[in-house]
Amino acid sequence: MTSQQYAAWTAPLRAHPRARRAVLRANTILTCIGYVCYPLLLALLLLRALGVPWAAGLATWGLPAPMARPVWPFFGQEVLVPAVGFIAVSALRVVVGEPRPYESLDIEPLIQKDTSRRSFPSRHVFSAFVIAMAWLAWCVPVGVALLVASAFLAVVRVLGGVHWPRDVVAGALMGVAAGLLLVL
Repeated sequence: MTSQQYAAWTAPLRAHPRARRAVLRANTILTCIGYVCYPLLLALLLLRALGVPWAAGLATWGLPAPMARPVWPFFGQEVLVPAVGFIAVSALRVVVGEPRPYESLDIEPLIQKDTSRRSFPSRHVFSAFVIAMAWLAWCVPVGVALLVASAFLAVVRVLGGVHWPRDVVAGALMGVAAGLLLVL
């Protein structure tokens, strides 16, 4: 991505203040979805594992019977896999030390950040995709909806000027790879 490419991609957004605000809102809302959906999934699984009567059918919506799983061992995986993945992605970001687009290009990002380096891979996108995969393991419709939302978040992070396209692709692939440990 060059300064000219970024300018061309974001020109329509910069020309319309409402469009620019929409990108900022999308970044906030799509990020918050993960902050809500992941603890919700863990709470539903915990209630189900504790044998709460009304929770017995929760967290298996949309799954065919062979994919129904025992909750306790899987609950640990639902916590451990995203946590280990998040730590690994965070460590990789420190080791790689990739500058962000607004550091390397002569651009004014739509999403204001004052952090430097640590662009590769996108931790926001990794988190969104691993949360979507965690839901996919228990509730296919919610998991698919979250995968779509995660893809939108990836686009927003690039348009926002805080990540390179390769950052979000790597974050998405790493999130899906970690999530496959939960789905398979």
